[in-house]
Amino acid sequence: MASDLIRFPDLKAQEIRRALESAKSGILIGRTRGLPYFLDLDNVINPHIFVCGITGSGKTYLMRNLMLKLAEIRSSTIALIDFTGEYENFVRLIGEKRTCSENFAESLAAKGSGVLYLNLAEERNQKSRVSVADKVLSQVIENMRMRSGDNRKVFVMLDEAWKLLDGSKVLQSLLREGRKYGYGLIFSSQLAEDMDLAMLSNAATIFVFRLQNRQGLRRLAANYGLGNGQVEMIQELGVGSCMVMQSLATGKMELCLVEKVHGIEFEETLMLKTGDKTRFEITKSKLEDAMREVCGEGAASEALHAGEKNGYVDLSVMIAALLDKGTRGRKLLGVLRKLGIDEDALADSFAIAVSSRLKE
Repeated sequence: MASDLIRFPDLKAQEIRRALESAKSGILIGRTRGLPYFLDLDNVINPHIFVCGITGSGKTYLMRNLMLKLAEIRSSTIALIDFTGEYENFVRLIGEKRTCSENFAESLAAKGSGVLYLNLAEERNQKSRVSVADKVLSQVIENMRMRSGDNRKVFVMLDEAWKLLDGSKVLQSLLREGRKYGYGLIFSSQLAEDMDLAMLSNAATIFVFRLQNRQGLRRLAANYGLGNGQVEMIQELGVGSCMVMQSLATGKMELCLVEKVHGIEFEETLMLKTGDKTRFEITKSKLEDAMREVCGEGAASEALHAGEKNGYVDLSVMIAALLDKGTRGRKLLGVLRKLGIDEDALADSFAIAVSSRLKE
């Protein structure tokens, strides 16, 4: 006969009945020692979610899948405010379009399930981005308060640049009042110490990927009663593995180890900027393969990174980077032609790349 409890190494026990209940209304995140783990936001003290972990630990992968699964499986509305343009390709890939800041709140009020996307990367500077974000979120909160009785589930999602809004009343208002109106805040950080204790305590669900900074680990340990063994486990988590801490509506704290986050895989696409206006969409893997054919793994990665900006790749910058590394222009041109890029666009990009090198 199966035990009523499944025990995890140095973690509190998770009741099987809880897993079964969560499966009815939750979304699959991964597995906990063979048992499926479903994120159930109906039985926690509030809908707010904080995700933290070092670069490359799986944080962004989880954020994208939370966005998609909450929108499609739970029929929620996602209001995504992107300070860096990191999510633009993904949003386009899932069939959503960006909106402008002037009518963001009104569009959110009218939208059913799905993603409402605002890209702030093209604002003049950081101060302007913060100002626009603060104004938009203030309007969202005003709209939230006016729609009392609306049964929709709305999640405001912010990338790591939410820290620029630190001290703003809008985040505190959303955290304090969101549950009453069915609004949740989903935000992430590389450092747990970025969160003040008030914000940390107001997020009922926390996904902790691998962390190394002792200050942040001490803060998590003190706030959630983690033992030394659990702290060491966080320091040694592999890519895609995370600890989930949830404050349940019953008053209990649940801690689970997700061995590997399960998500919906997509072929990532990139937008190439060729010349001043022309844009050309291509899968990232196809472009990477073409670049490796020209110059090998390391140089290809560096060239792509050099050309990436605000959600697109500037082809002229990438070409200049490759030429600087000694790549033969004729061979590079031949490979780019195979990708189907227009001849005029290629000519413009090569001309800009050569011109920039001569100026330098």
